[in-house]
Amino acid sequence: MKRPLLLIAIILAGLLLLVGGYRYLVREVETPPAHRAVSGLQAAVVIDELPGHLVAIRAANLNDALAALGYVHGLRNGWPLLLWRQAALGRQAEWFGALPVPLDSLIHALLVPEQARAAYEHLPQHTQALLDGYARGLQTALQERAVRLRDELTLLQIPVAPWEPWHSLAVERLLALLMLPDTLDAALPELSALRAWLHLYGFRHSLAWVRPTPDGARLLFMRYVYGDLALPFFQEVLITLPDDTLRLVTVPGTLLFPAGQTNRQAWYLLPRVQPPTLEVRPRNALALQSIYARFRLPDGDERLLRRELADDALVLTEVAPDTVRLLRWVGLAPVSDLPAWLALLTDSVAAFRLFAGDGLLLTDESYRLLGQPPVVEPLGEGVLIGQTDWHRWIARRLRTLPPSTTPPDDAVSTWAQEQLAALLPALDTLAPPDSLTREAYTLLRNWNAAYDAASIGATIFDHWLFRYRQRGGTSALRELPDSLRIIHARLLAATFREAVDTLAHRLGPDLNLWRWERTHPRRLAFPIWSHLPDLPAATRYAPLVLPGEGHPSTIRWGYSPLLQERPAPAFWEGWTIAPGTSFYARRLWPEVDRFLARYRLSARVTATALQGTAPLRTLRLTPR
Repeated sequence: MKRPLLLIAIILAGLLLLVGGYRYLVREVETPPAHRAVSGLQAAVVIDELPGHLVAIRAANLNDALAALGYVHGLRNGWPLLLWRQAALGRQAEWFGALPVPLDSLIHALLVPEQARAAYEHLPQHTQALLDGYARGLQTALQERAVRLRDELTLLQIPVAPWEPWHSLAVERLLALLMLPDTLDAALPELSALRAWLHLYGFRHSLAWVRPTPDGARLLFMRYVYGDLALPFFQEVLITLPDDTLRLVTVPGTLLFPAGQTNRQAWYLLPRVQPPTLEVRPRNALALQSIYARFRLPDGDERLLRRELADDALVLTEVAPDTVRLLRWVGLAPVSDLPAWLALLTDSVAAFRLFAGDGLLLTDESYRLLGQPPVVEPLGEGVLIGQTDWHRWIARRLRTLPPSTTPPDDAVSTWAQEQLAALLPALDTLAPPDSLTREAYTLLRNWNAAYDAASIGATIFDHWLFRYRQRGGTSALRELPDSLRIIHARLLAATFREAVDTLAHRLGPDLNLWRWERTHPRRLAFPIWSHLPDLPAATRYAPLVLPGEGHPSTIRWGYSPLLQERPAPAFWEGWTIAPGTSFYARRLWPEVDRFLARYRLSARVTATALQGTAPLRTLRLTPR
């Protein structure tokens, strides 16, 4: 009896030693030195790593602070920003072979690298200096052993090229390209493929609102929806300067600050771009210029791309022997919104050219709209802005809720309530042919219009309505003449049975398995691994599947089949209250390198305050 116990003890001790040794080696490899010299700094900068993946920077001036921001971006987000840069430069084929050649062709056709480099040359000298400092900080981080030995770079055997200042403008331009409206997908079919490849899309579901709190202050709530990316899209940073404190939501690899706060104001900008236009013009009426681009594959093969330009327009296709379709977009010109992003840090305003610049600005005294958001809904003494009609329903729900000092975590849909009131009477005379349909009907009748994780009625309702709309149904039954109303009532009954049969075939006859969290899970994917499944560590970087909840029509965000588009479960949320200095962030950050990370990842997202607390680790950057 003693020998088996001794053997078990030896095995356990060996496992502990292996785990401990592994953690030690990982810590030695991944931890950068506490001090690092960065060229161009005017004074020392202190970087504190805070709980919840937040970062605090203390600097003597904005130039040094942005250099430290570049270092933080490179150190904490090295893999995603390098991937975005490679995509923005149209050089993914160098890393991944022939598969992304159409994506690189799109980038070169839209002149992304060329115009990003030209945009840098057009920037004012003081703006160039800030971008130069950011690039030096980022490049310093990319030289760290901790970054070069990141698992993704090691597994894919990717070299890390130097980061030039204009590369950040190329990534800015890439993000603007990904935010182009879906209506362009027919004219630019590679654009949808690029979004799927990078897992960045669905930006139009982002929104923000301002509402009063019970004590008379104002709460600004912000949400960004950005596809199904499992990697972090934002980095929250607290920057302390001698004359100001900045709380910023930043995009790694860029100097974009889509949301943030100074001592005097807070802002939120919708992820929208200046809309492009499509034109059909006779070829002989245009002064066309042919431009060529060449890029190389890993095997040494080269691809040559030819495109035609007419001043500020790109020729997309030939629609007739002497007629072409043109794309006109400000992104085809050498422009950058860097001056506008930097202006937000100094409480001033500069015009956006590439992005739309629509959003909300909150001060201690009041709030005001920025630009012209597509959706503007009054909320009493507040307002909601968004981009889709779903956001109008969220505003209706907000009007029924009392003021609070935190954003409501609410899954009740006023849209579903109204649809149920209009459509359910058509089922009241339904004589269900089987017990399963009768049980589904009873559950739907008793549903409270809440898209909670455990809701079964939500699953039945959305699949029923999806089927009904596929067959040409309308929810405005009361407005139809009697003859059409009868026809649609029959259609409602038929599609209800179809929806139940489909769910039973897909999920089984047990309705307890039809929970919303199971039928609409949040599926987050890792770029490249999701398209090249034969890569090393495919299991580690397999998609993460989390229980689903929420709906496009509810305050709690979630996906629905009614959207008829690619699910976009990845989101970031935050809020701040004015007057005051509070700023909270809430998002998923899967850490696949942690021990049992997949099993420790929670579907519920907790909020973290962006404020100075006891740091987990402190780094110091000094002038070189």
